[in-house]
Amino acid sequence: MDIFKNIDLRCLPLGELYANCYLVSKAGSRDVVCIDPGAEAGKLLAELRDRDLSVETILLTHGHADHIGALNELRKAFPDAKVGVHHKDSVMLADPERNLSTFLGEIITCDKPEMPLEDGEEFRSAGLAWKVIWTPGHTEGGACYLATEPESGENLLFSGDTLFHLSVGRTDFPGGSYQKLMDSLKDKLLTLPPETLVYPGHGEATSVKEEAAENPYVKSC
Repeated sequence: MDIFKNIDLRCLPLGELYANCYLVSKAGSRDVVCIDPGAEAGKLLAELRDRDLSVETILLTHGHADHIGALNELRKAFPDAKVGVHHKDSVMLADPERNLSTFLGEIITCDKPEMPLEDGEEFRSAGLAWKVIWTPGHTEGGACYLATEPESGENLLFSGDTLFHLSVGRTDFPGGSYQKLMDSLKDKLLTLPPETLVYPGHGEATSVKEEAAENPYVKSC
């Protein structure tokens, strides 16, 4: 579904849980936004090096270990890159219990983010306009990111573990809430234009229209 004329997008499923890491920018830009550097730092850094890309901003959809596992290495390679995550998940980065890395059999601790984000916050990076959409439910500070190419209006949504193709994220981890997740879907994501393409934290891409029509969780909320 990578059909954009004005946006460059690359997806790298990383780690044992195949968490999707995205590299995204305005078409032709050397600077990119990296979303959810979850694991396999060597593979991610090789991709960046081979394509001669520089990370300007690192965005985290939430603080779980499978989405932050390569963050420290990425920060070392690109020390000027700023890390953004919703402020309610900021504390998870430094806490192996909260970020579930101990649950997965390792210890991951990361420094606090330079960009503690708020719902509705907007900023520019890698030639694109970004908007933070707070979608609690999978975690307290789970967030989606809407990226728009300003001149053409092309846009896409990175939904993290809030919304998957025909499914949704788990709500049984600490900070999770099924009702909050359903409210996030109904009040935040289903209000987006139906043609909005959705790139989730795991699995294949989809669209708001397809999920509204076919996703059993979305249809019930």
